[in-house]
Amino acid sequence: MKEKLLKLVMDRKFFTKIFVSITIVAFIGVFSIAFVYQQYFRRVLTDNEIYRVQRSIDQAGLNLDNQMYRIVSNVHYFFEYSGNENRFMKLRTDGSAEAGEDKSWAENTLGAYRMQYSSELESAFFLLRDRRDGGNETLFHDPELDPVPDMDYREMSWYRDFIAGSVNFWSEPTQELLFYQDRSMTTIYLTMARYDAEGRDGILVIRLNGKMFNDAFRLLVTRDLNIELLNASGQSVYSSFAPSEAYDSEDDIRMDSTLSQSGFRIQAHIRKSYIEQTVSKIKILQPFVLVLVVLMTLAISAILSLSLVRPIKKLLRLMKQAELGDLDVRFNGKFTDEVGVLGNGFNRMLATMTDSMEKAHRAEMDKLSAEVKQKDATMHAMQNQINPHFLYNTLEVINCQAIIHEVPSVSRMSKALADFFRYSVDNPMAEVELRVEAAHVATYLDIQHERYPDIEIDMDGLNTFGDYPIPKLTLQPVVENAFKYAFQGSRDYYLRIYAEDAGPDSYALFVEDNGEGMDEERLEAINRRFESVTGDSGVGIGLANVHDRLRLKYGADYGLTMQESMSGGILVRILLPKRRGNA
Repeated sequence: MKEKLLKLVMDRKFFTKIFVSITIVAFIGVFSIAFVYQQYFRRVLTDNEIYRVQRSIDQAGLNLDNQMYRIVSNVHYFFEYSGNENRFMKLRTDGSAEAGEDKSWAENTLGAYRMQYSSELESAFFLLRDRRDGGNETLFHDPELDPVPDMDYREMSWYRDFIAGSVNFWSEPTQELLFYQDRSMTTIYLTMARYDAEGRDGILVIRLNGKMFNDAFRLLVTRDLNIELLNASGQSVYSSFAPSEAYDSEDDIRMDSTLSQSGFRIQAHIRKSYIEQTVSKIKILQPFVLVLVVLMTLAISAILSLSLVRPIKKLLRLMKQAELGDLDVRFNGKFTDEVGVLGNGFNRMLATMTDSMEKAHRAEMDKLSAEVKQKDATMHAMQNQINPHFLYNTLEVINCQAIIHEVPSVSRMSKALADFFRYSVDNPMAEVELRVEAAHVATYLDIQHERYPDIEIDMDGLNTFGDYPIPKLTLQPVVENAFKYAFQGSRDYYLRIYAEDAGPDSYALFVEDNGEGMDEERLEAINRRFESVTGDSGVGIGLANVHDRLRLKYGADYGLTMQESMSGGILVRILLPKRRGNA
């Protein structure tokens, strides 16, 4: 039974086996993760939702704390640091004209301060008590404030604390109001008292606008989330609970936060049912996510199976082609796995077979053509010996005929041409002295003189450098380049060839003309070619050939550079060593 089952499985196609294997392994992992995920799903989502709400409450509390800290700083600055404290404590209340001015100043100062922070303050007033006048009290306030009739400030908690000498900066939450402009039902007074200042007591009272507490949490409060703001003593400053609602410890989750600046505390109460409903909404997506994961697993399994099977099928197809005699096929593997190693081995096997067959064929062809190549080489060597000899004899005949017929220009040109070719062909030395190369250039210039008789030539600047080495045919191609490109017009031209010392180990040759010149871009392109290392020495006699030969022989520090001459033509600089190089 075991053998039948194994045969049933192994006889399947390779793609089927790979696909089923990957799918089974993937499904085991997916459903294992889904099982674990299901066990902890509710708790994780619940914690995340509570954390999200806590973050929102903390941010709102931070904003409120910063706002109250700014209000407290403004109050301290207004009363203590701006100098107003001394002025308030010295207000005159004797009914004189000066007392009227003091009253006007106090009312305007309080009014300006209240209007400056009207969105945060409802009222601001100052009570002055004169002990020397039998405890006479004067209340200063913004003239824009309208006192509530029959409202006696002596019955308010801040006044009782003032008389008792137990004033706190933050008062207890209160619903007391003194002016119609005091709109908040429950709020806090900010009070600052001074006692026995030259026989006087004074207290500054600032009533906060309770709306700022509501605004701080307005966007967070919902039917399922209520917030309470408690002062440092635990008394409620603000509550979003309806009068009929109460905190239920069983149905609600409580979150506490403390404000660092003011010391107030935030108590948030969120219903457990709200968290459960939020989690349930998210759980609706779970079956869809599971289906999506299953589909993605099947797709990935199919892609992986195809990626594994495709190169094996390709290799089998190539092997069949090779069996039919097509040895040019090759396996193009992109990876270095086992299939890639197998394909590379297949390629090496075909390459070895092809190479063996080609070697056998080449050996047979070499054997058949050996005698022909030997004959061709012999004839070529004889031709190389005959051609220069024939050329020199012909030029000598032309020279004799020119002398006989009294044509000195033809005689001079034929002799110069013979000397020119004899230097290029007969002299086997790779390196010569500069005076020898200069003589060869002079021969070339004699030939060109017949074509360009009006060009002024100056070669006097080479005399003191005649013993220095130079590779054959270095200077003449540069001079030839000037005749080829510089002298295209009909004006007066000159060509100057000179040398200069370039350091203890080097000297420089210069070929300067006043020809047509070259545009800057072309000149930069040629110099970039000179700076590059191409190793190209088979471009014929020319500037690139000369430059490459110098760099190959002497190194990268030597060679040619080109620039514009002072006369608008071209100045070619050839840097050479003073000592002979290796041949």
